[in-house]
Amino acid sequence: MAGRIPESFIETLLERVDIVEVVGSRLSLKPTGRGEHKALCPFHDEKTPSFTVSGQKQFYHCFGCGAHGTAVGFLMQHDGLDFPLAIEELAQMAGLPVPREAGAPGTERHDRLYEALAMAQQWFRKHLGANEGAKNYLKNRGFDKQTVDEFGIGYAPDAWQGLADHLTQEGFEVKTLEKAGLVTLRNGRPMDKFRDRVMFPIHDRRGRVIAFGGRALQDQGPKYMNSPETPIFHKGRELYRLYQVRQGGLPERILVVEGYMDAAALHQFGVSEAVATLGTAVTPDHLDLLFRATAVVVFCFDGDRAGRQAAWRGLETALSVLKDNREVRFLFLPEGEDPDSVVRTHGKDAFEALLDQAKPLSRFFFDQLSTQVDMQTLEGRARLVALAEPYLQKLPDSPYAVMMRSELGRLSGHQVKASVSPPSISSGLSGGDAEKPLTLVQYAVALLVQRPELAQAVNWSVITSSESGQDQLKGLNFLKELIDFCQAKPHLSTANLLELWRDRKETPHLAKLAAREVCSDFDAMPQALAETLGRIGDLQRKARVRELQQAQMLEGGLDEERTRELRELLQARSQAH
Repeated sequence: MAGRIPESFIETLLERVDIVEVVGSRLSLKPTGRGEHKALCPFHDEKTPSFTVSGQKQFYHCFGCGAHGTAVGFLMQHDGLDFPLAIEELAQMAGLPVPREAGAPGTERHDRLYEALAMAQQWFRKHLGANEGAKNYLKNRGFDKQTVDEFGIGYAPDAWQGLADHLTQEGFEVKTLEKAGLVTLRNGRPMDKFRDRVMFPIHDRRGRVIAFGGRALQDQGPKYMNSPETPIFHKGRELYRLYQVRQGGLPERILVVEGYMDAAALHQFGVSEAVATLGTAVTPDHLDLLFRATAVVVFCFDGDRAGRQAAWRGLETALSVLKDNREVRFLFLPEGEDPDSVVRTHGKDAFEALLDQAKPLSRFFFDQLSTQVDMQTLEGRARLVALAEPYLQKLPDSPYAVMMRSELGRLSGHQVKASVSPPSISSGLSGGDAEKPLTLVQYAVALLVQRPELAQAVNWSVITSSESGQDQLKGLNFLKELIDFCQAKPHLSTANLLELWRDRKETPHLAKLAAREVCSDFDAMPQALAETLGRIGDLQRKARVRELQQAQMLEGGLDEERTRELRELLQARSQAH
């Protein structure tokens, strides 16, 4: 991926794009007044629209499931893009090139690699139509023409330099073809990486071809071969067919299989939510991609020992990313069967019946560990606790982690102590949930997040620089920092603010405050902020007066400077009343 994108460009980009247009190109929006729009939420099932898009804030929020964010966040959540790809997608919509910071690692653009791979895909497709052996292979495997065309399946001829010659004649340099993983150099000459293979294109999250998987037609070399790692293809970060699955919206579940032939066969028989790993074990990056697209991930493995070992490795990887709204299940097929053979032999309904019976991670976890001990003895149950503890420690703090420990306690007969810590407080900004009242500082922050331009009128004389210990004033230093930031950027929008502070720990709380209704009258917000800051100033002065009066009693008096400060504070308080 390219290097760091300058913050100034992100600001410019978010000023040029309209979240209403971005979301409206993917959802059916209905205006509700004052730049607000509504739609059925794409992130959960609902019959009454609770998904709102604010043109004024350039922010979306669902009152049903809590999803919220900017245009960048919407593309990340809805289209499954990572941050740089979402920026590139928006930049393309705005007709802007994406700059990269000078000297940043990996700033080289890879346009020619994508172009070479796209042209290679066209060449493979052309040669499939001219090769009877490849067409017969696919026909004998049961693939119809519609599936072959939809998957873009092609054929790499049994020639040493067929593709290399074609692409060099089209103007590509050999070093580009080598970097794209299409050729290897042998004695200084380019040789085609794939020969006499049925070719499956692999797409990234924007639908671009980034690599290929090849299935050999003869018993020469490995049966299956993927492209090597390249600047734009990393096996541990990509999933075959995820782009196509996402095109149909956000599925209720995604099935992860081990091969692209399995994914193609399942799709042909109507099981369209299948993706495949690319010759690697499941990685945290895979799970991150999957959970952006769905709440339920089902891993499909053979029922033999190797399959269960692979499933356990997947379980270990999944533990550290499991949250209350994420679910992992495991489907074990009969020994000797794979998804391709099951769906062709028994049909879609039988396969989906198996899919519905997939084991939840919790059951697979405790079943596997229980087979290693004697559950009939006290010693065996004690050993179960010892075996389970290291894995349970990987779970993020959540009710799910508590329930897993509770289940361990039920099985072992031993009360397992929960290790869930209370929610952390970020700079005094937590407590932004709708059912909880906001403190004065939180209310001021919410007003500024929703209308950053209000900071231009803030009078600093109402706020002192100290941080009071009172509950009402926790987070005051953060409020001051926010005001400074907004004043330095007069045209800042809610979306700009959240994206520029994307990596800060306070940002999730800011996003919640951005979505919360804190002032029903838009035009009354400036006065509301002024009054709130005035009350904060009053509380600070009162706190300082108490502090000085206590010091006066304890010390038997104050020095000249503090005496003058106390007199001025008392005088200001009496004038205010």
